[in-house]
Formats: sequence, structure tokens, C-alpha cells
Amino acid sequence: MKKKYLLLALCSLMTVSFVSCDNEDDPKPDVPTEISTTGVYLLNSGKMYSNNSTLDYYNPETKKLTTKVFAAANGRGLGDTANDMLIYGSKMYIAVSESAIIEVTDLSGKSLKTISPKDESNVPQQPRMLTAVDGNVYVTLFDGHLACIDTTSMEIVKKVKVGPNPEGVCELNGKLYVANSGGYNLVQDSTLSVVDINTFEEVGKVIVTINPKTVQKDDKGNLYVLSLGNWGNIGNELQRLNVTTGDREVIAANSQIVSTLYNDKIYIYSAKQENWVVTDYDFKVYDIEKGEIEEKSFITDGTKVEKTYCMSSDPVTGNVYIGTSDYTNTGDMFIFSPEGKLIDQLALSGLNPMGAYFLTTEK
Repeated sequence: MKKKYLLLALCSLMTVSFVSCDNEDDPKPDVPTEISTTGVYLLNSGKMYSNNSTLDYYNPETKKLTTKVFAAANGRGLGDTANDMLIYGSKMYIAVSESAIIEVTDLSGKSLKTISPKDESNVPQQPRMLTAVDGNVYVTLFDGHLACIDTTSMEIVKKVKVGPNPEGVCELNGKLYVANSGGYNLVQDSTLSVVDINTFEEVGKVIVTINPKTVQKDDKGNLYVLSLGNWGNIGNELQRLNVTTGDREVIAANSQIVSTLYNDKIYIYSAKQENWVVTDYDFKVYDIEKGEIEEKSFITDGTKVEKTYCMSSDPVTGNVYIGTSDYTNTGDMFIFSPEGKLIDQLALSGLNPMGAYFLTTEK
């Protein structure tokens, strides 16, 4: 049976357009009869300035982990501080911030092109996070820009100025919402830039808690913004934002928040810290329909997951991937069913896992 790959992902990790609408990466109108997750890529950023980012591959059927697949496929390392990854159509895009490159590969991890964004003065621009909309890939650049990549030419075709040190980006109703972290500033930024996709111009800003990091969306027109605060009197906050009314509600707050969205659920790791040491944490589920956090813990089998660093959710199965890091040793990836039971635990090849990224196949 003929198979084809497509992206089923959420915002960073989101899915009109005007460049290359007739290429193989465009979403097809056919409705699949069956979709399955055939592979999972696990991205490890490594230690900053150590040039030790790695990419691992997990087969969910055989439960086999293959480590350092990018290095094996290309005979070289991935670079310094891989920050985000996107699987879209027949290609994968990996933002490597300190190396100031975006690696474009095929679905096996073989490099097709290395994009090196530069500003008007030929200074390298650091890519941070990615999303895709109808044949184009969008990437935030830490110097304050959002760039559009044509997926056929694999070239940056336009850029727009947004706020300082942008991180996550998410599409909603024909607009791109860009999290302006202001991470290099004495006072962090507290806005989302709103970019019209058709004109590729900034058309407004939305106020959120300072230092926004990630942006996700549900199917009801709401955005979920995770802000990191100021590492002092303002902690991490996960906010629900109605872009139509402008209403904003904090649904979780603590010293550290990590989350992932799947259908009508948001899985949330919430930790209290004192002097950067975790003193208490839990894993909860926010019910989007009810607008409330469930009382019970998400993890139901008693598994202990220490030092949570990232969370991702399989768009087909709903399995939740929880990556851990102590910033010194290689990380682990725990895989849980939607019922909160441990499926597998993987020993990754690198430090600081950034997330899980899913290959899906329609039959």
C-alpha cells in the first residue's frame, strides 16, 4: 500500500500561503483512512558552546532506539545547541542556534541543505523555533526577526521585524503569534507580535506575562502561552489567551512549568524551587473543555520522573514524552500512555533533550 508522510504537530512543534504552493510539502486535501506514528525523533541540544547536539531515533513498534542518527547519516555533528525541530512534508528542519544554522534534511536525517541566516550586515542570525503553514516554514531569529523559508528552494525568502529575542511561534486564523522573550534585556519583554501571513507585516502586539517562551493553540481559537517570568518574584506562568476578546487567564503558575497540548488536554509539569533546587513537583492535566485542572496526578503507576526538562505529545496516539536533564549527564526520555502508565524509558545520546518529533504515515 502506498504510504506518504505528513506532519501532524502542534505549533512548534503548528500548522495561507503565497510562496511555493505547488510543492510536495503542501498539505494534501485527501482524508486519510488510517494514520499511525511510525517513528519519533528525539533532539538533544547538548551543552552550549560545546558543539555536541545530537539526534536520536525511536521506533515505537519495536521500541528500538538508534542514537546519533544525524552524525551517522552525514559524517559530521549537528552543531552547537540544537533548539527546535519541525517535520513537514518530506523534510525535517532543525534550528541550531549557536551555530546559527537551520539544517534541512530528508526523513532519514540526511542533510539536503544548510541554511545560514544573516542580517543586512552579514552578521549570523540565531534560529530558535519553527512552525509551518501551507507550504512555508517559519523560524524565529533571536536578533528580533521572523523568517519565511520556501520549502521547495529551501531558501529564506522574506523576513519581518518583530520584538526582542523571539522564541516560539504559532499560527492561528491567518496570523502568526511570535513570543518576544526579551531574554537578553535587563527587563524581559511581555508581548506577542502578531504577523499577518498574507502581507508578512507586524499588525499588532498582545500583552502577556513577561518573558514568553512557547505558544500553542487548541481547536477553539485559544492560545496557550508559557512565560518564564524574571527568575525572581515572577515565576513561570501558563496562560490561556482568547485572541478575539483579549481575555487572558493564568491556568498554572510555579517556579517551573513545562507543558504539552494534545486535543482537549494540556499535560503540565509544575515544580516549586528554592535556590534553583526542586523541593516539590507534580504532573497534572488541564481539561480544556472544562477549563480546569484535574485533581488527580497524570502519572498513575507511581513512576518517578525527576528533573523534567521537556514534554511532547504524540499527535496520533496521545502518548506523552517527558525528557529529563541535570545539565551534566545525558538525559532520559520517559514515554507514558494517555492513561499515565509508563510504556518505555530511553537513555538518550545527549544532554538537555528539547522534545520528541513525530513521523506519521497515512494509509
